[in-house]
Amino acid sequence: MGHCHALNFLRLVPRANILCACSPVQEELNWADENLVPYGVKVFSTFEEMIEMPGLEAVIICSATPLHVPHTIAALDRGIQVLCEKPISKSVSEMRALLERADANSKASVMVAFTRRFDESYRDAYLKIKAGAIGTPIIFRSHGVERMDDSPFSHQYLKNSGGIFVDSAIHDIDLALMFLGEDSVPKSVSAVGVSTVFSELEEVDDADNAVAVCEFWDGKIAHFYHSRTSAAGYHNASEIFGTAGKLSINLRPWINRVELCDGDGFLKVEPTPSWYDRYKSAFVIEANEWVAAVLDKKPLPIPLRSALTSLVIAQALQDSLRTGRKIEFSRDGQPKVPAPRSNI
Repeated sequence: MGHCHALNFLRLVPRANILCACSPVQEELNWADENLVPYGVKVFSTFEEMIEMPGLEAVIICSATPLHVPHTIAALDRGIQVLCEKPISKSVSEMRALLERADANSKASVMVAFTRRFDESYRDAYLKIKAGAIGTPIIFRSHGVERMDDSPFSHQYLKNSGGIFVDSAIHDIDLALMFLGEDSVPKSVSAVGVSTVFSELEEVDDADNAVAVCEFWDGKIAHFYHSRTSAAGYHNASEIFGTAGKLSINLRPWINRVELCDGDGFLKVEPTPSWYDRYKSAFVIEANEWVAAVLDKKPLPIPLRSALTSLVIAQALQDSLRTGRKIEFSRDGQPKVPAPRSNI
């Protein structure tokens, strides 16, 4: 992910200059020597060295998730603007503390990189909803399936990812807030799942295929399906049902509009290989709009409070997946403590 951000900022974000980059991984340092150093980028092996670089005004944090908050705080304390990859934390309490710290900081701000908001199709759907094209949105349905990766790295990554809802579906949870309302407050969530290929996920109460429902206090509902085991490729699709119509986004998982019908008589299309292939241009738009908001002193495109709400919902869904119970919330969005079950 760091490679993609670095190349985008180097080539496609005219209002920003890359001063430096860092990684503790030698392979990534070698990549930077070849792709960044020739353009005057200084490379460090530790974040602690890089953050002290004179003239540094903003950072893009793509480190491992447990380092997101420490790195973000280090930047904020120095008045350095932050764009951080999701999830900014796996801990709701840690996220709340960071939000309070960011709110109190008058020199720097934080935005979580929920890239799908910057995709042209999702943005067009959002503008149509704002214009009243489907009346009042009431149901959001979204699914995301990832091409199965059976490598040892993937097995290890998924066991430590924080869970399918926190690591993957959180993008679609964020989209639900985008379409149904940033101030939406969860009323209840429930989730079920199975471990069909990555059986070791059962050891950490996670799943490689999962379905979830989130009910909001204003009567709106979001439905999510996520999979780590797609045979064909990556696919993310969404539908928003309103009182006067419906919007559908990306229902066909094709990489382009080409269709092939050859001698065997079957119609063939190429699937989208990965999430980055699907949202490549959205990353560029995200980068440019974040930079513009910082330089022009305008509100950030994604409010940090929405990232907290997304994490609250995602963690509650993980709890529901683990316990088999519906998780309920009070009207202020705080999870209720479930009543103890009687042994009968």
